[in-house]
Amino acid sequence: MGKKNVLLPLLLLSSVIIHAQKLLVTGKVSDESGTVLAGVNVVVAGKNGGTSTNAEGRYSIEVNSGSDSLIFTHTSFTPTTIAVASRTEIDVILSGKNTVLDQVVVVGYGTQRRRDVTGSVVSIKPADLENMPNVNIVQSLQGKLAGVSIVNTGTSAEGSTRLRVRAQNSISADAGPLIILDGIQYEGFLSEINPNDIESIEVLKDASSAAIYGARAAGGVLLITTKKGKAGKTSITLSTTWGISRIINRPDMMDGTQFYNFKEARLGASSFEADQFAEGINTDWLSLAIRNGLSREHNLAVSGGTEKTKYYISGSASIVDGVAKNDNFKRYNVRFNLDTKITEWLTYGTNTLLGYNDRPGVSANISNATRMNPLTEAYDANGNIALQPNPDDMGVSNPLEGLNIQREDVARSLNTINYFQVKFPFLKGLSFKTITGYNFRSRLIESYESSTATLAGRSRGGIATVNNQYRQDWSIENILNYTKKIDRHNIDLTAVYTSREAVTKFHDNTGVGFIGDYMSYYQFRLATTLTPGDTYEKQTALSQLFRLNYNYDSRYLFTFSVRRDGFSAFGANNKYGVFPSLALGWNLEKEAFMDATSGWLDRAKLRLSYGENGNQAISAYATMPTMSPDYYLDNNNNTLVGFYPNKLADPTLGWETTRQINIGLDFAVLNNRITGSVDYFSANTFDLLLNKNIPQINGVGSIRQNTGKTKSNGLEISISTLNLQKDDFTWRTDLNFSHNRNRIVNVGLFDSKGMALDNLGNRWFIGQPINVIYAYTFDGIWQESDNILNSHMPEARPGDVRIKDVNGDGRITVADMSVIGRADPKYTVGMMNTFTYKNFALSFFINAVKGVTRYTEYMNTYFDGKNNIRQREWWTPENQLSTYPANRDNSNPFGVNYYGKPNDASYIRLNDLSLSYKLSQNVVSRLKMDRVEFFANVKNLLTITNFVGLDPEYSSDFGIPQIRTFQFGFRAAL
Repeated sequence: MGKKNVLLPLLLLSSVIIHAQKLLVTGKVSDESGTVLAGVNVVVAGKNGGTSTNAEGRYSIEVNSGSDSLIFTHTSFTPTTIAVASRTEIDVILSGKNTVLDQVVVVGYGTQRRRDVTGSVVSIKPADLENMPNVNIVQSLQGKLAGVSIVNTGTSAEGSTRLRVRAQNSISADAGPLIILDGIQYEGFLSEINPNDIESIEVLKDASSAAIYGARAAGGVLLITTKKGKAGKTSITLSTTWGISRIINRPDMMDGTQFYNFKEARLGASSFEADQFAEGINTDWLSLAIRNGLSREHNLAVSGGTEKTKYYISGSASIVDGVAKNDNFKRYNVRFNLDTKITEWLTYGTNTLLGYNDRPGVSANISNATRMNPLTEAYDANGNIALQPNPDDMGVSNPLEGLNIQREDVARSLNTINYFQVKFPFLKGLSFKTITGYNFRSRLIESYESSTATLAGRSRGGIATVNNQYRQDWSIENILNYTKKIDRHNIDLTAVYTSREAVTKFHDNTGVGFIGDYMSYYQFRLATTLTPGDTYEKQTALSQLFRLNYNYDSRYLFTFSVRRDGFSAFGANNKYGVFPSLALGWNLEKEAFMDATSGWLDRAKLRLSYGENGNQAISAYATMPTMSPDYYLDNNNNTLVGFYPNKLADPTLGWETTRQINIGLDFAVLNNRITGSVDYFSANTFDLLLNKNIPQINGVGSIRQNTGKTKSNGLEISISTLNLQKDDFTWRTDLNFSHNRNRIVNVGLFDSKGMALDNLGNRWFIGQPINVIYAYTFDGIWQESDNILNSHMPEARPGDVRIKDVNGDGRITVADMSVIGRADPKYTVGMMNTFTYKNFALSFFINAVKGVTRYTEYMNTYFDGKNNIRQREWWTPENQLSTYPANRDNSNPFGVNYYGKPNDASYIRLNDLSLSYKLSQNVVSRLKMDRVEFFANVKNLLTITNFVGLDPEYSSDFGIPQIRTFQFGFRAAL
């Protein structure tokens, strides 16, 4: 009884203590203007359930402990987390969410609120893509921006891409966008910029937005802004990513037995092949050339500062081993960004990047490995790489011989951008800013092929090469800006004077014929033959710009700009070009007549713009005559050198110019749950920079001139939706669609009546897209039941490829070749879905391409008896197929590579699947950190396509097939 008398009071006391730990918290929620907010979700962090505010904006919720935190969320306001700290009354003020139309975007020589932008500008924050890491930042943008086309042009360790904004306008000049890094033109490799250092990326798509950069802006402009420090405590962030890659779409080539039987039936096998077949030799060359790729990336950043001085310092290391053996890439970066307010009117800043990139060794040749005769062997009896694996063809080298080459490839770079900004105290709103940019890059490539390492090295007694590449460019931008607000009138004037110089040098030496291999590429003085080479280029540019931005109450918007560019590479008569632009905008939701839509329409802006852009993508001395050396023997058999003209001068060569009109609509509806934009553009490009054929009596066969014209148009749609937000669960979707097309109007060739003519030699056809597939049309296989003798192919035999008589003249000639496909897609779609539940986030990205044809040697039926080809079922008298011809050397005399329908490379691809988890705030706080997050990612998980080949996205004949990459990592901040 004594024990019971003691336990009973203890139990009662425990109940009181437990009950005392629970708190009832009440309060009111309002916005920044003091208006109470109904329908605000209130939950306890890390707990299920919750409540919401009533019509008076009040709430009440029970928490288990005074150390809990409350999370307040609403679709129109920024989520807010507040620690209870044992309080029972907590009033909360929510800040308005920075909606898409309220965001500040970089527009060139300044920033604007998106609601005040009159041009077509798309932007993305790399932080939104941090769970989908890539070595190259451009790869992360693929399919995520309407009107921006990104194609992976290979799967090397470094990551190679082709970037294009809208439809291609230029036929032969560079069609890529101008890259602006922190306000200065950037000519380096995007793969050398650490994606973790990037704060934002904007793409200026229409000519009005891009016209501010005049020259070279015909292909659009890509603006990259790197991170800056923020006032407050020092922040340290750390991230690490590991990945593994492997090939998932191996080519279906013949094995040893299939190859032997096929060749024996078609051409007859050699004695060497018969012996190898008898011994059971079946070399899987592709497996010998590939491996599982590995990647490691580590990033560390420190940022912070005071109200006067802010800094951002980062370092990164990225090490990638590609799927081809010995394909390696290492990137090391150090960045230092500083902004300091020296006085009330003077500010200084610097953005400096130091880079070191290493591409050691020579990788195995996967393309050649795919096509190697499987009856040959990769290694000799001593286990060394066989330099001549096929005695029937002594000129065939081993695809693995690159592994024997000694090679160092190191690039060092310095990119520094510095500025001084003066705000004049005597006139409010007037400022002057000088930006200087300097970029230096050197690359040293040294290699040696010993007499026992490669076939070429053996035949030439060793080959040593040294290539030294050197480039530096500097820019000076002087920017005068004046802003003035008069009642509801807002004026922004900008004047710019800029100059730029770029110098490129190449020095290389090749030495052959050495007495030994022990000194590698350090023995040029011992070479039997030494061949030096040097190249020097210098370009200068000078520009002036004026821009006026005006808006009335952010309702009526007006932008005008004009830029004058001078470029040294153009002819003496055309060095300068003038590029104007004009744009109008109208924020409809501010009009009284739109009040009836206020319940569902949040934003609606109409845009109309016109602009002109130039393209200066030619070499430094394109307008000047050049000579080439030629060697000959005199009467005494002495070798002499002479020179002959290889290019004529053209002092009239000038700018390739694009004129573009853009009509757009930006919108937000249903309390900003749905936002988006729609753009339609039409462009004309004239004075194309083309090589025009001229009579050989001039000493050369062509000359570059301004001639020709193209047209392009397109439709672009971007939509972002908040599909569901309930308690701890959120589902968002970002969707973009692009339909772009171009066509050739003329290429400077006309008949006697002035009608534009095709250029067959270059595959340029009037009224057709710039990049087309021009070939014979496959019309099936001739069968034994066909009346071949009375057909348009009377010399054909059953089992031969049947060609369509396109022009109906009863025979097959080159006149029957026609455009059977286009190399650029008609439609592209990208869709990102993101789901968040408490501390978990799941996202997947799908991109799709429609209306594109790819050429690939993978479909070729030609067989030379040396290279392997794709395994397929052939026509036989017993099995009269209509797909592939008979197994004989002349069954496809016109070399058709498209069987049935042209090789449609349309596809739907699940490009990225990512899952992440953030540690709860309670755990992170105990760790004395601000954030800890773990993530996993899979790339190229699924592709749906009818394409016959290695990869519908990019067909490089027998290049590297598709790869799938698995990544995982973590991020932490303190």
